[in-house]
Amino acid sequence: MSSKPDFSKMTKLELRAYVLENRTDQEALQAFLDRAQAENPNPQTYGPEDNISDAIDEYLKKHEGREAS
Repeated sequence: MSSKPDFSKMTKLELRAYVLENRTDQEALQAFLDRAQAENPNPQTYGPEDNISDAIDEYLKKHEGREAS
């Protein structure tokens, strides 16, 4: 019998990989979702009537040059 890893000690990428490999592990999925919510408590949401192209343009302008750093 194998024991579950300590999700709180995993990086976000490690936890994501674990969830993708263990898709039926509800505890791991909840840990991943909890962490995502904690990192971004007020995410922007869009409806079918929204023009996300404008939102993408705004995001790219706001974050322009960050990858070069």
